[in-house]
Amino acid sequence: MCKKLSQLLPAGVAWFLLVGSTAFFYALLAPRMIQDDMWGYPAYCVVGIDIVLFLLVVSNLVMAMCLDPGIYPIATVSEEQNGGDEFRSPLYKNVVINGISVRMKWCVTCKFYRPPRASHCSVCNRCIDNFDHHCPWVHNCVGWRNYRYFFFFLVFLSLHMIYVFTTCAVYLAHTFHQKPMDPPFLTSIVLLILTTVLAIPVVGLTIFHVVLVVRGRSTNEQVTGKFQSGFNPFTRGWMDNCFFALCHSQTPSFVGYPSTRTKKKMQQRNKRTLKVLVTDETSVLYVPDGDGKEGGHIRLKQMRQGDSDSVGTALSLGRREEKSTTANGSTCNLYEDKNSTAAAYEASVAEAMQGSSLSAGSPSSERLALLNVVIPLIWCSEVTDAVSR
Repeated sequence: MCKKLSQLLPAGVAWFLLVGSTAFFYALLAPRMIQDDMWGYPAYCVVGIDIVLFLLVVSNLVMAMCLDPGIYPIATVSEEQNGGDEFRSPLYKNVVINGISVRMKWCVTCKFYRPPRASHCSVCNRCIDNFDHHCPWVHNCVGWRNYRYFFFFLVFLSLHMIYVFTTCAVYLAHTFHQKPMDPPFLTSIVLLILTTVLAIPVVGLTIFHVVLVVRGRSTNEQVTGKFQSGFNPFTRGWMDNCFFALCHSQTPSFVGYPSTRTKKKMQQRNKRTLKVLVTDETSVLYVPDGDGKEGGHIRLKQMRQGDSDSVGTALSLGRREEKSTTANGSTCNLYEDKNSTAAAYEASVAEAMQGSSLSAGSPSSERLALLNVVIPLIWCSEVTDAVSR
């Protein structure tokens, strides 16, 4: 917990300086500028422009802090087939990009070879796509998905600081001999000193990143000297580099995709569900109750796979026939005595058809014809089920 609080401290200081200094400017200095006859109506334009710059700074800072920089999920299965011994995996693999060999380093933590321009962040403990650096003031890594927001944050913050510095300097020049000790005057002095001290590193960092964007490099590549030999295989020319880094379409996050372990669990759960829900199309259940006697029709109920182990006469009579095992281990649910089977079916059908048009007034020949049709169908279904097993 202490480590997390210490990591939040730089970001909290950055927000305090940004929001606090801007609030003092709007609360004390901006109203005096509007009321002063020297400024007049242009004072509204001056304050309005600074409000727009402040909103751009805050919006880009929030996006840089909250957006996923391009975190690669940890692999649940190692990329190298070495029996689980990660230390025996090759340390590097080489790929050719634009005719130049680029090394992909094996990541022991994430268990895969890092793609080109990716690097492992020691603070986040994850591999980041197109890793630039980990910024403590933003409290997030700067990578492929949030780099342009970080870049625009630096640009608009530099413009905001230069604008406030210029406004305070002009105000001090015109009110130095009039009211040297009033609150707006003191506020302008404090803001002038604060923006002077903070603008030096901020503006310098902005210029540094402008150079990196034009050259098509990242902070990590520049600091580690990956392209000291000369040609950068990722450069596209200064104009295309700027467009590719700042105006590209947003790529989807890797975090939103389920991991390999999650996919396997979902597949196993779906298989279990299918086993329960799959029905046996060759097995039917005769239900001789009162609901199925209307119009002389017999109600049929389709059975699940697990309930169709014993079919035919056993289910129609309300009991399960025990499986007979042969010498080779196969099972069969068929009756050995066909006469007893026919008698059982005849009794079952007669019971189900009581009160119907076919039971009372129909001749026995029609009943026998019906049984001659039903019994072969049931035998076929039983044979099919036995062969499938």
